[in-house]
Amino acid sequence: MRIFRIGTAALLVVTLAASASAGDLQQSIANAVQQQRQEEEKASPRGYSKPLVWGGAALFVTGMTVGLFAFINNKNGEFAEFGEANAVNKPLGAAGLAMAFAGGTMMFLGTRSGKKTAGGAPSVTVGAGQVGVTKQISW
Repeated sequence: MRIFRIGTAALLVVTLAASASAGDLQQSIANAVQQQRQEEEKASPRGYSKPLVWGGAALFVTGMTVGLFAFINNKNGEFAEFGEANAVNKPLGAAGLAMAFAGGTMMFLGTRSGKKTAGGAPSVTVGAGQVGVTKQISW
């Protein structure tokens, strides 16, 4: 019992000492969080097209839902049997997956829209018997 009382008293002393020095710790945590936010703002793109991203996300979720439901929901009942592959709605499933692909493409383009591309708009030159298009692309 004596060891338990000594351990409890030592734990109480260490806890009080730690809480007394926590002010410096809180200040250093606040500084670290502020520095991290500044670094993220520098590294992140200038902006993104919210309507394109959110519309693409909605289209993606809807397309995946329709596609999976059309491919998984069969009309043969509870148990699998012969002719299972013909019981699903393949055209609707393919349309749902195409819609999900279009939504994913919209999300990708929406996140890339805020980044500045090198070179700006493409340069088109027209000469005698020739047409030239120049565009610099950076990844």
